[in-house]
Parts: sequence; C-alpha cells; structure tokens
Amino acid sequence: RCVEETGINAEYGVFEQKNNQLNMQSRVGDAKEQAEWERVQVKTFTKWVNSHLNKRGLKVDSLATDLTDGIKLIVLLEVISQESLGKYDPKPRMRINQIENVNKALKFIASHDVKLVGIGAEEIVDGNQKMILGMIWTIILRFAISGLSEEGLSAKEGLLQWVRRKTEPYKNVDVKDFSVSFQDGLAFCALIHRHRPDLLDYDKLTSADKLGNLNLAFDVALKHLDVPRLLDAEDIVNMPRPDERSIMTYTAQLYKVFSSLDQAETAGRRVAKYAEASQQLADMLHDYERRTKILVGDVSAKTTELNTSPLGDDYPSIKGHISSLNQYKKTTRRQWITEQADLATLFGNIQAKLKGLQRPPYVPPAGLAVAEVEVLMETLNNATRDRRSKLNSTLRAYLDRLRQEFATPANAFGDQLKHLKEALTAGTGELDEQLAFYSGKQQEVRALEGQLSSLQGLEQRCLDANIEDNEFTDHTYDDLLFEHEQISKSYGKKVAFIESQIIAAKQANNIAPEQLAEFKEAFNNFDSKKNGRLSKLDFRSLLSALGLIEIDFEGKSDKKLEEIFKKVGGGSEEITFDQFLPYITKLTADTVSPDQIQSSFETIAGGKQYVTLNDFKIAGVPAAQIEFLTSNMPKYPGVNDAYDFKAYISSQK
Repeated sequence: RCVEETGINAEYGVFEQKNNQLNMQSRVGDAKEQAEWERVQVKTFTKWVNSHLNKRGLKVDSLATDLTDGIKLIVLLEVISQESLGKYDPKPRMRINQIENVNKALKFIASHDVKLVGIGAEEIVDGNQKMILGMIWTIILRFAISGLSEEGLSAKEGLLQWVRRKTEPYKNVDVKDFSVSFQDGLAFCALIHRHRPDLLDYDKLTSADKLGNLNLAFDVALKHLDVPRLLDAEDIVNMPRPDERSIMTYTAQLYKVFSSLDQAETAGRRVAKYAEASQQLADMLHDYERRTKILVGDVSAKTTELNTSPLGDDYPSIKGHISSLNQYKKTTRRQWITEQADLATLFGNIQAKLKGLQRPPYVPPAGLAVAEVEVLMETLNNATRDRRSKLNSTLRAYLDRLRQEFATPANAFGDQLKHLKEALTAGTGELDEQLAFYSGKQQEVRALEGQLSSLQGLEQRCLDANIEDNEFTDHTYDDLLFEHEQISKSYGKKVAFIESQIIAAKQANNIAPEQLAEFKEAFNNFDSKKNGRLSKLDFRSLLSALGLIEIDFEGKSDKKLEEIFKKVGGGSEEITFDQFLPYITKLTADTVSPDQIQSSFETIAGGKQYVTLNDFKIAGVPAAQIEFLTSNMPKYPGVNDAYDFKAYISSQK
C-alpha cells in the first residue's frame, strides 16, 4: 500500500511499523489501486481530523501542508486525548521551531505506549504525505480504535467481532473484513437498525443498491447520530477493495455512539426507577403530615372541650353529658386511636422506604412526631378521665352497692390488664426466651376473656338502675373489652415481631424487622384455623386484602390464584409462613445505591454539568418521572431548560 501499516501489539500496546512489503495492505493491488487507497485515505483522515479540530474552531484543508508547523497536530492530540501537551510555540516561523512543535507531538504519542518507527519530525515538517498518513493512522489506532478491544482480542479483531455480533441476525450481511464486506452498505445499515430501528427500514433494502445503501447509512448517521460523514459512497463502490483503514475509522465512530446509547438507556431505567420510588416516598410523606395535622388539631380541640364544658345541674343534663362522653369514647376516640396506630405504621413504612433508598431517616416537622402525638393522646385520655370523674361525683348518691359489685372485679380485671400492658416491655434475654415469655403472657390475656361476660352482666345491672357511671372504678365493660382487645392485639404483634426477628436471623435476608412483623401479622390475621397455615381460601382472602388479586364474588375458578397458590405452596394443600415470606418479599423489594444514581445522572448528562429535557427523553425516562424530576430539580444557571442534577442529589442525602 502507499503507506506502511502501523499495527498495535495486542499484549503490550506497542505500535510497530511493518516494513515487509508482503504484510502491507497493498499486497493484492497494483500501483493504481495503491494510489486510489492513498487518495481515499487522505479524504477520510482529513475529515476525521477536522471532526476533532472543529471543537477548537480549527480545520485542515491539506494534511500534507496544514500539519507541518505542529500547532494543529498538538491541538488534535489534546482534543482526542483530553490531555494538555504543555507549552508550545504558537507562531513557529522558523523550521527549527516547527520541528520542536512536531517533536512535542511525537513524544506525546510515544508516551502513550506507541513506538513510532520511521516517522520523524523532519518528514512531517517537510510535508511527506505518506509519513503523515502513517502518523494519522497511528493516532487513530491508539486513541480511537485500540480502546475498542473485546474479549482479549486486538483492537481490529475486537471491533470486527462487535460488528459480526451486532449484524448476525440480518440477512445478506456476512462481515469477514473491513473492506469488501462493507461495499454494498448493508453492514452499515444493519448496525444502525440494530440500535435505532426507528431510523431506517432494513427490510426494504437490497444488496443491489450499493450507493443507495451507503448514502442512506451515512446520511442517517450524520443527521440523527451526529457521526461525521468520513466516507464517500462512490469511493467504496468503485474500488475493487475498499480502503480498510477508512472503513475501520468510520466503524469505530459508530461503535462509540451506540455504546453510549446503551449506557444512557441503562442509566435512564435506573433514574426512572429511582424517580418512581422518590415520588412514592413524597406521596407517603405528604399523606403522613396531612393526616397527622388533622389528628393533632382534632385531639387538641377535644381536649379543650373536655376541660371547659359544663357538668350540668340536674339529672337529665348530667346523664346527657355522660352519654355524650361515652358515645365519644366508643366512636371518635376509637377512630383517633386507630388513626394514630395507622400513622405510626405509615411512619415506620416511610423510614423503611428511606432505608431502602439509602437516604437519611425522616424527621417530621415540630409537633408531628409519633412521640409528640402520643403525648397529645395521653393528654386527651387524662382530660377524658378527669371529666368522667367530675360527672361521677354528682351521681355518688345512687346505688353504691351496685357500683362496688361491678367496680371490684372490673378494677381487678383492669389491674390485670395493666400488669399485662406493663409486661409488654418487660421481656429480656435471647429471642427464643422473649418469645416464650410473651407467648405465656398472650395466654394470660386469652384466659381473661372468660371474665368479660360476667363483667358485662354486672354493668348491665347498674345500667338498668340508671347508674351512668361508677366512682369506684375508672373502668367500663366497653373500656375493658376495648383495652383487652388492644392488649391482645399488642401481644399478637409482639409475638409476630419476635417471630419475624427469629425468621430474619434464620433466613439472613435484608428485610426490615418491622416489615417482617407486618407480613407475619397479616398472615396470622387470615389463618382461620390458627395452625400456622393458610388454606386456599385463606390465601385468596390475604391476596385480595393486599390488592394482589381481585375478589371473586361469584365463586368462579380463579386461574391466577391457582397458579400463585401452587407456586408458593410447592404443590401442598396449605401454605406456611416460611413459604409465604419469599413470595411477598420479592413483591416488595426496592433498593438503589446513591452512587448508582449519581453515575446514572452523569451518564445521561453526557459529560455536562447539567441535564436537559431532551437528555431524559433520549435516556428513555417515562414522561411522569421526567415531570416529577424537573419540578423538583433546581435550574442550572445560564442554560435554558437545564437542571442541576448534582444539587438535587445532594439535597436528597
């Protein structure tokens, strides 16, 4: 060929100039063909050089003359390596100054594990086109192609392997080299279609239309992929063997574009998932704060009402006040207690969500913390007890004996409940020991249930005698029943939580203990036989409650349920909690690394300090998540429709 080939030693990264004429690319051509190769190389290499010099506002018209002073050669190396070559002579009028500039460039090339043989500064300064072409090819190999090695192959073999793998599914494409295999243009079209099928219709192409195929590929790549048109279709079609170096150079440009697109799509999916989780978290935070503010306001207002309302001065008015208080305790108060418990659960879910996202714990605004709400509820309870006591003082003349007959066992029952409530925090020791302790206390709670019917009868006698309250006790049957149910639920939750801790220790998974406790409680609630197993009907009810299947009111066969039940139970007639846990865990798992999010945003930005709407769209981020991100990310100063993703990520930590 017109220029001796400079290769890359795949093992050591050392460039060698092959001086054996039999190893030159011109071995299959004559002098005329060599001249054509050199002509095509000059055109291709000139366009390649200009595609990089344009970034500095420079260009070359002739490789033989415009690189002789070394200035544009140095700029080219700085652009493609993203390194500085240091000081050089910006106006080298004398030959010695030009040689110094070129030598600086050649030394920089050599410092990157490239051995230049037969290429000296004098030849470049003198405009030796063959030496200049050899040098440019050396630069392309080192800085544009050598990094594309795949699976331990050389740069050329790795690039060829990538092309073969990507074009394998396409008819009429059989890539064996970087010359004749690309002559009909179908290989270029296949590469584009494989990564961007929306840009061309491959099935309409034929190998007979070589010029049309090549021009289509080059035009599409320039317009939609920003790949410079380094090649002319006529040069490829009209040559017996198209220039290998020119085709390799252009193919390497496509490789870099498509590999960047793959990375952007992966980053886009990760950012979309993160945005979706963040949006869910934002909704949970808003729901918690809104509902807590309502509860705090209602409880505070009710506390004031209880402390300031009149007691009444006759039996009907006193009785009316007592009736109103009891009605409140049975309805609104219980709704607030339930809401308080639900908010505490929501708060725990928020913390678990934040932990899954590896973000700091949530600190509610002043007055909205779980502990602060508990203080308000206790203040309300105190106000309720105080008002009830005051009302009772007006009725003490009535039937003290009946009051005492009810009060004595009620107080005893209440004391037992109190001791059992205090015992909720008394368990110590290993998890197995705590489980045995709380299971025993749970049996004590269940044993108290038999006394409730007797208490109900004693209270009914008081009610029949128009005794609205009892000064000898703070308890009523409804209160004791409610507190008994609450304590029973508390012990159920406590036992389920400890069991989940034990299960977590055994399974060594990453599920938060609170979430395991929630799963265990849900499982136990639908265990109709209380034998630690769910029948198919129990399992259907549980999945319906969790919103995983629709409720089958007509009793028809539910194929989805059958499949899930068989899969979870392993073919058994019943499902254990150990079988249920992996299934529900898999449905609720949700984690992501802050470093992954940072890297993903940087990938989408493409090296910029900001991201734009178009960047998100190219990365495949769904419209809903784009709207969420852009409405929460700060604007990047000085650039239209640009957003500061680094500031946004920092604000989430």
